[in-house]
Amino acid sequence: MRVLLFIAWFVMGPAFAQGGGSERNRFFVQQMIDLAAVNNAQGVETMQRMLEQNPRPTAPDPAAANASLQWGQAALQQDNLDQALQAFQKAIEDDPGNVEAFNYLGLLYRKLDRFTDAERALQQALSLEPTRAVAWFQLAQVYGLQNDHRRALGALANTYRYAQNAMKAEEILRYIAEDEAADTLRNAALETLRLYRLPVQPVIVPPLPPNPALFE
Repeated sequence: MRVLLFIAWFVMGPAFAQGGGSERNRFFVQQMIDLAAVNNAQGVETMQRMLEQNPRPTAPDPAAANASLQWGQAALQQDNLDQALQAFQKAIEDDPGNVEAFNYLGLLYRKLDRFTDAERALQQALSLEPTRAVAWFQLAQVYGLQNDHRRALGALANTYRYAQNAMKAEEILRYIAEDEAADTLRNAALETLRLYRLPVQPVIVPPLPPNPALFE
């Protein structure tokens, strides 16, 4: 019902629509966060499908964008943040649909403590590919650094939802819940585990005997 009401409000809100597709898409991503925080799987899927209906932006020069992306990755590895920033921005200029470039740009902005810019870049990545678990995880870290528990929870919930390896994602969530220094992110990871009814503590499996056949 909440999702249907939202869609009706959106369709009837011309002032909002005039804000452009990017603002609309960011709003959809935010809805995915809010709905994931209360484990509303149907609502999250509805918002995901609405984002996936968007046409892909035209890429003026995809080859140049990929070259800039590789340049930015190399600069980031060398901790040359200024060059990396220029490279990722150039990659996006040459290909506005380059999800990888937006994801790296969000990571870079987070390293620079530019959290608003990081949020926008990662939201753009997710508007292009709403099932990208790594972007949800990066976004959760941004919200954790801003002490925004609800959004950190929703972003982590979507990290697990879209993870290709659910067991690995569960392991990462449990590690954060046990060892993360920041209270907001640690508590969000703990609540995400509970949200999906995953064990908070690792399952203890008794070790097998060296040769089980000897004990039969």
